[in-house]
Amino acid sequence: MTGAVAAALAATPVIGIIRLPDATGAVEAAEALWRGGVHAVEVTLTTEGAADAIRALRDREQGSGVVGAGSVRTAADARHAIAAGARFLVTPTFQPAVLDTARAEGVPVMCGGLTPTELDSAAQAGADYLKLFPASSVGPGYVRELLAPMPDLKIIPTGGVRADHVAAWASAGACAVAAGSALVSAHLVAEGDWVELTARAERFARAWPR
Repeated sequence: MTGAVAAALAATPVIGIIRLPDATGAVEAAEALWRGGVHAVEVTLTTEGAADAIRALRDREQGSGVVGAGSVRTAADARHAIAAGARFLVTPTFQPAVLDTARAEGVPVMCGGLTPTELDSAAQAGADYLKLFPASSVGPGYVRELLAPMPDLKIIPTGGVRADHVAAWASAGACAVAAGSALVSAHLVAEGDWVELTARAERFARAWPR
């Protein structure tokens, strides 16, 4: 599974975060992002019905598109998400139990952290990627400083990321970015405005320097 996720991020280094009150429209939203060139999509477990949406999306993956689970905080969460078909897991914090559970199943983890110790500890424990969260509290210069002594860290800024921020994060050394409400807003999903969601995905995809 690691290869599929790496391929999705190599195609477009952007992860779309679907966090909604419930999973109504989550499948259509993910497909809209895929059409716009954002190939890696996570459905957060805080979304009611997330497992059903992940299961449906796994059956409907297109091309480089992959679906994962976000807000994974416990080993039980990890098992639940993997059983639903999640190709990758995203945690808000460094949780060794999630890493151990996912690694046993060959599922990559994007492990959350903010401080140098949290991020490096997650990397040393085997996290495939590091979710810098909340990225809006630090900025691209923080990534540049982190990578000076630890250039091997695969950092994915998350939290408050907009399309006009993408180039700065890439220039600082981030390997990808993840975007939630700036990419998938609840009101667009409620309105079924899949055309606008695809357009937003296209803007994010184009913003990454090539």
